[in-house]
Amino acid sequence: MTAEPEPPEPARRGVGEGLISGTAWTALHVAVSVPIAFLVNVVVARSLGTIDYGRLAILTTVLALATAAASLGVGPALMQFVTKATEANRPQEVHGLVAGTQGYNLLVAAPAVSLVVWLVVDVSWPLLALAIVFGIFGPALLQVGPVLLATQHRSDRVAQLAIVSNLAIQAAVVVTVLVHPTSAAVWVARIVATGTLMVLPMLVLSPRLRRAAVRPGAPWSLPRAFWAFAIPTGAAALVSQLVTDRVQIFFLERLGDAAAVGLYALAFGLAAQILAPVQAAVGPLLPAFAALSERGERPAREALLRVTRVASVATGCLLAFGLPALAALVPWIYGAEFAPAAGYFVVMACAAGMVVVGSASYASLMARLRGGTYLRINVVALVVMVGTALVAIPWWHAWGAVASMVLGTLVRALTMVALEVREYRVSGPQLGAAFAPVTAASLIVCLVWFVGGSAVAALPAVLTALVGAVTSGCAFLVVLRLGRLGLRDEDRESLVASVPGRLRGPASALLPTVSRRG
Repeated sequence: MTAEPEPPEPARRGVGEGLISGTAWTALHVAVSVPIAFLVNVVVARSLGTIDYGRLAILTTVLALATAAASLGVGPALMQFVTKATEANRPQEVHGLVAGTQGYNLLVAAPAVSLVVWLVVDVSWPLLALAIVFGIFGPALLQVGPVLLATQHRSDRVAQLAIVSNLAIQAAVVVTVLVHPTSAAVWVARIVATGTLMVLPMLVLSPRLRRAAVRPGAPWSLPRAFWAFAIPTGAAALVSQLVTDRVQIFFLERLGDAAAVGLYALAFGLAAQILAPVQAAVGPLLPAFAALSERGERPAREALLRVTRVASVATGCLLAFGLPALAALVPWIYGAEFAPAAGYFVVMACAAGMVVVGSASYASLMARLRGGTYLRINVVALVVMVGTALVAIPWWHAWGAVASMVLGTLVRALTMVALEVREYRVSGPQLGAAFAPVTAASLIVCLVWFVGGSAVAALPAVLTALVGAVTSGCAFLVVLRLGRLGLRDEDRESLVASVPGRLRGPASALLPTVSRRG
């Protein structure tokens, strides 16, 4: 008997189709998951209080840093090299890359992370065993699923599965915190649920890719060029994690200020949540930029400018209309003990907005395989962040941590922007116009909160939130219109074309309010 022929690989999407569909589904995922995550975080914060909430942040950050250190950049390298090999129609190379990467994940990275968690994390043995099996080895086996789907320009499928997974993860967290409200229990529940549900992307891969993913190969079989990109990129990712994650909580913990740890952690998380709708759209850019860079400088430059302009306007709208309102409601939502976090949240969200707008430059840098450059940028940013933390945190505690985060992340983001602008010969006026909306929104929000906030301090929280949102939002729209800083006609047309058909009418009606005239 002869073996039945293997079915052919499904047709691979084009870059444009995958980017548009991926962005639309990612936006839907964010629209569903962010409100749910916000509500779950409220339940967790109220149940744990500032001190235990801070301990949960420390546990989460320890695992994230250990994973970043052990991963050694194989994830970003796999995405870039598989995308390029697929574009060039080299399937055997793709399978070899996947198998070698899996060998590294299971034989090197997972044991290293497990050792760090065993040595550092102080939880009971049953919880520690669950964390290692489901939170470390499980993801090590399954994490290539979303990466491979993205390289097939199927970020839409990744987002669809993420919607389902997020609902299950958040349900597990809520049940756990209500039944057993401790930081260790919540931490383990979250990572066990996350690791278990990572099986879903693997199930929708093509049979050939799935076989390569479950048959690990030797890590040393990966090509030298792969490691030449992966190692500096992995080192940069670790340094970047130190710069962009809430590592200031370790400085605060060292000072013995347990309440400040919880306040800073809450403000940091809120800053990430409010910008999630724009940040999530960057995901499909990584494989898209890798493919566009193969087609020449002009397509990559046009994509870089357009994404930056659109992200700047979208981020500006989120900051201007959402930030003052949410900050005013922090004590009402989370409880009076979390009230000081509101000011931290405002400043960090404005800084994070600049970072989100500069994310297209990160995608472009990765597409050019500039791992060494990325490492040097992050080292400089880390030196700035640590230096600021050492000087400012002993004096100003949580506000010192905020200053450390703002300076470190801005140095990192704006340095990448400057490099990519020079690479693609983007003029200063073009760059300034692209960043003007988010810059204007940040200034307006800080003025409304820190200068005008005292005028409405006696009002009820809900009314204060409404006044802040209307004031800053209207001021932002006026600045966009008078300064001619909004979307261009071609930006607006691309956005309208990217949304589902039923939403194109409302999009066509709303987008002119943030578009420039003439």
